[in-house]
Amino acid sequence: MIGREALRGIVLEEVLARLLQDNGYKLLVSEHQDPDALKQAQHGLLVRGRGGEHQADVIGELDLPVPFSLPLRLFVEAKFTKQKVGIAVVRNAHGTIHDVNEQYSSFSSGAHSVPIRRYQYSYTLFSASGFAPEAQRYALAQQISLVDLSSSGFAELLSLVSEIADATRDLAITQGINRFPVGQVRAALRRALGTWTGGFETPTESDETDAQVEGAPEKGVSPYMTVGRMPGKHSSQVLPQAQLMTIVTQMHSDRLGDLIVGFPSAPFILVLRIESRADFGNYLAQNPGSEIAVHIEFAHRGKHDGDWVIVPADGSPQFRLVFALPELLADWLLNSDGPAAPRVRDIKRGMLSSIVIFRFGSRLLRLLYEPHRRR
Repeated sequence: MIGREALRGIVLEEVLARLLQDNGYKLLVSEHQDPDALKQAQHGLLVRGRGGEHQADVIGELDLPVPFSLPLRLFVEAKFTKQKVGIAVVRNAHGTIHDVNEQYSSFSSGAHSVPIRRYQYSYTLFSASGFAPEAQRYALAQQISLVDLSSSGFAELLSLVSEIADATRDLAITQGINRFPVGQVRAALRRALGTWTGGFETPTESDETDAQVEGAPEKGVSPYMTVGRMPGKHSSQVLPQAQLMTIVTQMHSDRLGDLIVGFPSAPFILVLRIESRADFGNYLAQNPGSEIAVHIEFAHRGKHDGDWVIVPADGSPQFRLVFALPELLADWLLNSDGPAAPRVRDIKRGMLSSIVIFRFGSRLLRLLYEPHRRR
C-alpha cells in the first residue's frame, strides 16, 4: 500500500496542475497531444530525452509565444514529507532537464535531415516542508526552481490536500486493496479540478501500480477509458467510483482562488498568495491597464514574518500579494553588511523588476518594481 506522504504528494501535484492551468499553461496529459515527444507508459506519461524516457506526472506548456525562444514546457514535482527535500531530488530534476533538453527531432528538407530542438524544458519542485541547504545551493546553481510551501499562508491548502489523500487511502484499506490505483485517483482529481486536457479520455487505474508494489495490469483492460465510464467491476484493485468522487470533489478550483503564479525575470517561478480576492479584483477593475507599479517589501514581523509582500506603489492599500524565497537566497539578501547591503535593491531591479501574472480570464498583468523614494 502506498504511504501517506507519497499519496499526499500526488494529490498536491494535481492541485498544482490546476494552478498552472489557471496561469497560462496548457497541461499535457496524453501522448496524443505530442506523439513525437510524449509516450504513454504503464505508470503514466513519459517525456523522451536523448538518453532515456522520463516520467512526467504533471507537465505544462506555456500557452503564450515567447520571442526568440523555443516553446516553454515545465515539469512539476511535489513532495509532501516531514523532512526537508534533500539534494538527491534536485539532482534527479537536473538530470531529467539536461537529458530532455538534448532531445532532437529530425526535420527533413529534400535529401537532407536536420536535427532540431522543439522545446525548452524547465523544472519546478514544490515542498510542503522546505528544502535542505545543500538542495537550495544546487538548485540555484543549476536553475531548478524551488517553491517552499511550509509557511503559514499555505497551511489551509496543505490541510485540505492531507484530508483528501488520507480519506482516499483509508477507503482503499477498507476495500482490502493492496495495489493502490494511483491512476484512478489522478483521473478522479482531474475530473474534479477540470484539468484533463487530452480530449474525451482520461487514464484509468489499469495503467498504474503502487509506488512500492509492482504488478502487471489486468488483461483486457484499456489504458484509457471515457470519463463517463470509469471502471468499477472488472478489477478488485479499484476504488468504488462514487465514494472516490465524493472525496475528491472537495478539491475544486474555487479552493485555489487565492493563489496565482508569478513569472519573474529569473529562472524560477513564484507562487503568490492574494490576501484578499475582493480587494485585488476591485483594484484591477479600477486599473484596467496591463502594467501595475508595485513596491516589494520584506516582512520582519506580524503574520507575514519571513515572507515578501507586494503592494501597489501608488500608496493604495487595496491589495497585498505574499510570496516566499528559498531560505539561502533570502538570507544572502537580508543578512549582509557593508558592500553587500545593496543586494536587495539590485535583485529587485533585476530578477524581480518585472513579474508577469495571468488572472481573470486571459488578462496578462505585469507587476513592475518601483523602489521607494528616498526622503
